[in-house]
Amino acid sequence: MSETSQSPADDARRVSPDVVAACALSAVPAVGASTLSRIAQSFGSLAHALEEGAAAILERREVLRLRPEARDYLVQGPDLHALGAWTLQAARGAGARVVLLSDRAYPPRLRQIPNPPFLLYVRGSLSREARRVAVVGSRVTDDAGLEIARTFGDGFARAGVEVVSGGARGIDTAAHEGALWGEGRSIAVLGCGIDVAYPPENAALLARLAGGGGAVLSEFPPGTQPMPKNFPRRNRIVAGLADAVVVVRAALRSGALITASHAAGRDLPLFAVPGDPGNRTAEGPNALLRTGAAKMATGPADVLRDLSWPVPEAILADDATHSTLPASDGAEDRTDEVLDATGARLWRLLDDSTPAHVDDLALRAQIPAGEALGKLAELELKGMALQRPGKYFLRR
Repeated sequence: MSETSQSPADDARRVSPDVVAACALSAVPAVGASTLSRIAQSFGSLAHALEEGAAAILERREVLRLRPEARDYLVQGPDLHALGAWTLQAARGAGARVVLLSDRAYPPRLRQIPNPPFLLYVRGSLSREARRVAVVGSRVTDDAGLEIARTFGDGFARAGVEVVSGGARGIDTAAHEGALWGEGRSIAVLGCGIDVAYPPENAALLARLAGGGGAVLSEFPPGTQPMPKNFPRRNRIVAGLADAVVVVRAALRSGALITASHAAGRDLPLFAVPGDPGNRTAEGPNALLRTGAAKMATGPADVLRDLSWPVPEAILADDATHSTLPASDGAEDRTDEVLDATGARLWRLLDDSTPAHVDDLALRAQIPAGEALGKLAELELKGMALQRPGKYFLRR
């Protein structure tokens, strides 16, 4: 029989019984990392549990705290060996390998989180040790948010830092794309099976990551569809792989803030990008900044410096470019002549086409809102700023 004509059972015989058992039992409905851990402890190993069979596992349902979905499945007497063989073949068909919690290849940082995934399905190259930052945010956001996420992804990549995100639309996609643009590596953590492209339009992006630009991984068995209940589990892995988390855009009730919560719970450095208070997707990062849960980051250099990691000259040059103001009317020189340091800092934060709210400017300048409003009034009197209704300001 040729290699390509091997049955799932024949294929499974060539791998560790622990791998087959993990694939089988993780594919049982409503069995996650906690239940797998209890099964392994109760039976001595997942492989022993598989040998004992579905009936033996069901007998210990109270000790194992099996959920109704798992009980209903096991009472049917499924062939767990066949299930494990099929799951393993499906993963391999998607180009994935299985990494167990006990394997040396398992990321050490992820192993340290509460309730770590018992197994990972991995496409691509997942290094054990790497500097990583998670860049997360809303699926639906503004163009400015997408550009910011790409800038962070690109900057981290150029600094040799891997970018971790969730592979979703919006901020996640922009962060992954930025990392690829910076010729770096990025890891996408899925809330579905490793063989499911979600969202569908990101199939090519995920293939690029798996094909040399990083890795795509999931703890869910092949065929798992992207159900809402999956994403909080996905988010703990995003935070668990990272040395720090950056929230770019997020509503107050969003998955990105769940990721931020996981980071805070492990005392990981947490950063947020301030945004216009009138922008709903800026409410999350602004709240993190307002409560002191996160530090402000307006670019990748802020994060790199805080972590005491090297900041490439290219990133410093970009920062300088972004902070340089048009000098055709002599305005740059004029700030030094007529403004104090705080006023000059606020003036540099203004834009001549997009109004910024005083609260947003205060956050970005790291000063109280009342002080910012006073300084902006001075700018207005000097003919250097223009106030719009609602305490929004433009540069003049």
